Amino acid sequence: MRGPQDLAGLVEEVAPRAVDLRQLLHRNPEPAHREHRTTELIRRFITRAGLTFEDRGPRTGGSVDIGDPTIGFRADIDALPIREPVENSPRSDIEGWMHACGHDAHAAIAAGIAVTLARLTPHAGVRVLFQPAEESFPGGAAELVNEGLVDGLEGLLAFHVDPSLRVGRIGARVGPITAGADAVTIFVHGPGGHTSRPHKTVDLVSAAARVATELPAAIRNAIDARSPVVTAFGSIQGGDAANVIPTEVVLKGTVRTLDAGLWDVLPSLVDKMLGSILALTGAGYTLDYQQGIAPVVNDATVVGRAVRAIEETIGEGTVVDTETSMGGEDFSNYLNVTPGALLRLGAASGGGDLHSASFRLNEDAIAVGIHAGTAALLGLTRA
Repeated sequence: MRGPQDLAGLVEEVAPRAVDLRQLLHRNPEPAHREHRTTELIRRFITRAGLTFEDRGPRTGGSVDIGDPTIGFRADIDALPIREPVENSPRSDIEGWMHACGHDAHAAIAAGIAVTLARLTPHAGVRVLFQPAEESFPGGAAELVNEGLVDGLEGLLAFHVDPSLRVGRIGARVGPITAGADAVTIFVHGPGGHTSRPHKTVDLVSAAARVATELPAAIRNAIDARSPVVTAFGSIQGGDAANVIPTEVVLKGTVRTLDAGLWDVLPSLVDKMLGSILALTGAGYTLDYQQGIAPVVNDATVVGRAVRAIEETIGEGTVVDTETSMGGEDFSNYLNVTPGALLRLGAASGGGDLHSASFRLNEDAIAVGIHAGTAALLGLTRA
């Protein structure tokens, strides 16, 4: 067994192979719940290092235990339906799918952490989780929780690459870091009619337009101004002809908040605001509100111990404050069972934003992630 002073040297040995794994994963992106090749590549990396990979067959993903686990580290493994630009290298071999959110890097870092920990201290007491389907609803986190894979853990960590943060920096904050994200589908309906006589029917397109423009402000005005909330629509569909008032218009969008208490009451609040807006139009409506994932609220103790361990190992100034995001993350499912923290990993490369075909990963972030992640987990197990 090696001592903590050997960590930097071990990271230098493991990181190049983790980069190779990331490139393999990047060339083989797979949709949520169908990450079979991805799981096999991770399993092969783990078992070649002499560790045991616990499959979830026939489901995708899995886990690795180093000693008797009391602390966990989670990585997500699914890709997005985005066509990758032809000039990228490495580039996806699966047309129309791309690792545009850094999950290939998360998985490679987690695999590198598992191997590094096992070589450093085989009884580290860490479980590394490879979670499928972070990009879907319901997500893979709920499955792993239901399977008991976080039962008994006293804390859980995860990284998410951040293309706005330079390599070598870790972003951290206590409290909310990502938003609760809910999907709403609103069916606005009426009798239909001729566009020459809107006064004799319900002008449904106009009613739907009122929903799209007035609902965000109505929700905003109905809550405490100190609670961030974002309501936006991505799709409005209805009607086929210029001279026919349709009988149905469908709006699809999301509602997001950083306030866990507000997240609990948003379904009833949205329903109430819809009723008020449409009452003046004569249109009826049906609301399909899918409460997706809660806000990720980082635990102060877990953040504090992880940050302290990272800075003691890598150096002061490695960890910087980070902002909240209105994006959603199903890491929040784990936090119903155990305290945890989602940290941001600097990966700036001059590329675009997450969930974009222009996203580029700086692979130097992988070595930093293995180093910082291993240090943080060791700090948490010593607490």
